Order: sequence, then structure tokens, then C-alpha cells
Amino acid sequence: MFQTVLVEPLFNLLMVIYAVLPVRSFGLAIIVFTILVRLALWPLVNRQLHSQRALQQLQPEVARIRKESKGDRQKESQMLMELYKEREVSPFGSLLPLLVQIPIFIALFSVLRDIIKAGEIAKLAYAPVQHLQPVAQALAHGGVISTQFLGFINLAKPSVILALTAGLAQFLQTRQLSPKTPVDDQQARAMQSMTMVFPVFTFLIGLTLPSALALYWTTTSLMAILQQWLILRRDVEELEAADEAPKLPKKAPAKRKQS
Repeated sequence: MFQTVLVEPLFNLLMVIYAVLPVRSFGLAIIVFTILVRLALWPLVNRQLHSQRALQQLQPEVARIRKESKGDRQKESQMLMELYKEREVSPFGSLLPLLVQIPIFIALFSVLRDIIKAGEIAKLAYAPVQHLQPVAQALAHGGVISTQFLGFINLAKPSVILALTAGLAQFLQTRQLSPKTPVDDQQARAMQSMTMVFPVFTFLIGLTLPSALALYWTTTSLMAILQQWLILRRDVEELEAADEAPKLPKKAPAKRKQS
């Protein structure tokens, strides 16, 4: 079911992109493929970022509630739920879009892992896709395509360069979402740890997997940085416009006529 619904359509989309590009480059096909996927996920990313920004803006209030509750977990939970309800913010609002994306990322991992294996094109490609000239040529020569990228990177094998770029792009993406003014030292340490741990983890994983995955991760992180910048900048502009909007003077209460 998972193979039919997600893996095969994404696999064939990548093969079509590879076939229609004017340059026969598997690496370029991955980049274009990743950009299209990120654009398709834009509404989910938009919702996720709005939820994260709303929760960040509530952090001073959350810190105040934790201080007032003095370790009383029940009282703290009740006060937090009242705060979220009052501000119309869901603490789980950013999780649903993320959960929806997880199966897609797993499918992409399978696609990039399988497409470099001999025989997988014949197994997963739809009949019309198999008749595209570049795909037909690949099938005629053992069912594999060239995985050379930029003349010196083999996307079928790990690459230190692409693993490093993936880690760096992950660092920039995570840092972009870090709050500029942490409300306490504990939050600052937590965000700093995330900013460093995720990129290092990405780099180490990239050293063990085919670099096609590292190229995908680099591209998706760079696209995420662009998306985050556009969406968050729009939010800031809307807030500034609301603050600068002329305030209408309050009408004075009408005086009652004395009888």
C-alpha cells in the first residue's frame, strides 16, 4: 500500500524530471524534484511555521505561569490551557503538519535509495515512463542511470562534501527559527543544543548513506530557509502594519438629557 500510494508516484516523478531535463544529470533532477516537493508542501509548512511563531510569542506568558504555579503541575497545566484558549493557539498546531510530512520523507528516502540500484527502474517505473528515451536507454544498459554529479561526486556513494553541506544547511535552517531573545537560560540552552545537535546528526548520517540523500537534504533545507524567510517576513510586515494603522478615537459616552 505504502509502495503503491507514495513510493511509486514519487519514483516516477523523479524519472520524468530526469527524462525531460535538457541536461542528463541525476543530481540536477534531484534538485528540481526536491523543489517541486517542497512547493507542494507549502501549505503545511505555512501552517507549521505560524503555529511555531505563535507559541514563541507566548513564551513570556508561559514563563510567568510556571513561576506563579511554583511547581504545581496541575495548576500549571490548567493555567496554560486557559492561556492557549484565550489566545486561540494550539500547542499541537505545529505537530500535525509535521506528522503528515513524515510518510512523504520516508517515501523520498526509499525513492533515492532504490533508484540507484540495478533493476529498480524496471520494477517501479510505469509503462509510459519506461518508454521515455533516457529511461529506455537506461533500461537497455542494465537498468541503471549515471549517478555522477558535477563530474566528481558519485551520488550512489557517501560524499563528505555533500554531507557537510547538508549539515551546514540544517544548521542555518534551525538557527533561523531560534528565538532572538530567549526568556530564560533553560530555553536558551535547549535552543542552542537543537541548533548544534541536528546539524551534527545530519552530517554523521550523510557520511553513511548514498550522497543522493545528502543532496536532497541540502536542497530541502535551503528551500525551507527560503520558505521560512518569506512566511515569517510576511508575518512581521502584517504585525507592523497593524501597529501603524491609525487608531480611531473612542466615542465619548452620550450625555443623558436631564428631565
